Amino acid sequence: MARVHPETGERSLVLGHFMKRLAGHSTHDSAHLLNVLQSHVHRLENTVRWRWAQGDVAIWDNRATRHYAINDYGDQHRLVWRVTIAGDVPYGVNGRKSVGLTALAVRAAEAARVAA
Repeated sequence: MARVHPETGERSLVLGHFMKRLAGHSTHDSAHLLNVLQSHVHRLENTVRWRWAQGDVAIWDNRATRHYAINDYGDQHRLVWRVTIAGDVPYGVNGRKSVGLTALAVRAAEAARVAA
């Protein structure tokens, strides 16, 4: 969930619809914490609102920002070409490479937490 940007060294949290739960935490606790963090991301003071003009191109670094498109252009023509460049494997703040957790690994982490 926490990662270090490979170019700037800045720490950030990985959030978004693909984040399902926090390993080692109950479904309820994970959902609550993720909702708190997500609501922080969506606050107006933490967002950039682009005023589009013809010919504009927007590029952002998904390793450090969150994109949230708003359908507020009515019947205006909008052309979107999305390009995702294969990136690096994220590193955590502890210096370890991130790994995807399978459902089995999540259950094992939960069992270890309960047993502790």
